[in-house]
Amino acid sequence: MSITFKVIYLETNQGHGNARRISLENATNELVALMDADDISYPYRFQKQLDLFLSIPNLDICGGNITEFVGDEANIIGRRTIKETDAEIKRDLKKRCPMNQVTVMFKKQAYLKAGGYIDWYCEEDYYLWTRMIENGSVFGNVLDNIVNVRTGLDMSSRRGGWKYFKSERRMQRYLLKKKFISFPRYIFNVLLRFGGEVLLPNSLRNRAFKVTREKYHPNSEQDINNDLVKQEYPHFSVAMCVYGGDNLEWFDRALNSVLVEQTVKPNELVLVVDGPIPDDIRNIIQQFKKIVGQIA
Repeated sequence: MSITFKVIYLETNQGHGNARRISLENATNELVALMDADDISYPYRFQKQLDLFLSIPNLDICGGNITEFVGDEANIIGRRTIKETDAEIKRDLKKRCPMNQVTVMFKKQAYLKAGGYIDWYCEEDYYLWTRMIENGSVFGNVLDNIVNVRTGLDMSSRRGGWKYFKSERRMQRYLLKKKFISFPRYIFNVLLRFGGEVLLPNSLRNRAFKVTREKYHPNSEQDINNDLVKQEYPHFSVAMCVYGGDNLEWFDRALNSVLVEQTVKPNELVLVVDGPIPDDIRNIIQQFKKIVGQIA
């Protein structure tokens, strides 16, 4: 099966949020999966998600668990797990962002009905899921690790400070206004975030952040799926963006994980190039454009 590799070049850098929106707008399939330029999708990611869409016909959005690694992709330091069913996910929304954004595949119609991504500092995804729920979208997650996310030991340090807290507080106010949460839950959520994001020094925030992650036990891994693909799957697109500051090797690895290694491959990848890029990244794009027509 050949894959349409659609590349959209933006003359100036417009930011990751705008680039993501443009990639989604230009996807031609109803099902669209998100992918970042520095993460790695497990080979069974799309098959697992499509199986869930096929088993729940009215499903609008599906994500999954992530593992997080530092340096080498085998150096997994933990994982972020999420809830499985629509009811569980919507209850979880009251406490935290209930989806791992980098894992999401959704129906484009449901995404557009909610108004798509709207600027909100560090909360664009949380805000989108909330509006999709308001519009009656049906949520689901697979309980497998489906994306290996590149991170750093100082990740939690970047998730703190007044600007970050104020954005989170605004999100909690929105949840309160729309009656997703009660006033006592609003007070609890805000105080919890104030303590973790403003009062805690970075060193303690790093420790607290690790508590929210589950330990990764490779010996008990249940994600590997060696079954042959035995059914016809619907076509789907992958929406992705890259900019000049992205790491060449990481970008190459990310593309390979979604275009070459998947048990079920997309028939379209929409890549938005967000502003000027070096020749090395341009060469990677050209290499994959040649490869995808040969993928079986």
